[in-house]
Amino acid sequence: MTSDPRKNYIEIATRLFAQDGFDGVSLAVLAREASVSKQAVLHFFGTKERLYAEVLSALCDRLCAEIETARAEDARTHLAAYYRAIVTSVLESSQDIRLVMRALLDSDPKARSWPLTPYLDRLIDLVRALPNQSGLSRPAALAEAHSFIGSVQYVVISLPTVEGIYGMDTREALAEFILESAEHEIARLCKNSEC
Repeated sequence: MTSDPRKNYIEIATRLFAQDGFDGVSLAVLAREASVSKQAVLHFFGTKERLYAEVLSALCDRLCAEIETARAEDARTHLAAYYRAIVTSVLESSQDIRLVMRALLDSDPKARSWPLTPYLDRLIDLVRALPNQSGLSRPAALAEAHSFIGSVQYVVISLPTVEGIYGMDTREALAEFILESAEHEIARLCKNSEC
């Protein structure tokens, strides 16, 4: 917990929104978790929608930072490093990946603001930077990235259930498989020897 109330509220809201989604979280619950009044939370954000937008903006910043941290000399190495990093990150903590999934599930098609757009744009650019993918349309590049990230999300979120059904050995084997799948996905995207 941080001494900055605003940051503290965002941290608590991030955990709650990842766990229960936008509709499953009330400002009253958030205030109770923070040991403050609802008015204290409203003072900083005004509405639950603005708080949620700030949570998603912070998520976008973290996701974009992961892409930049994985930066490499060429697009293939950069994308491979990012895919490895995202798998490792979500295996350590599924909170951000759960928040991404909740944001996708809770999104309002009429929304005026899409806080995850910079992250998705960066992913598209990264896929299209691969030597044999430069002619790929933006929607096709997004579909390629979503395919991999979606499979990672599904497996990571299901790990506790897999462990409950099949035991820790199977859970660990599945986690290892997901790490290896990053390499297979890059190889698939890089179909020619130039990549």
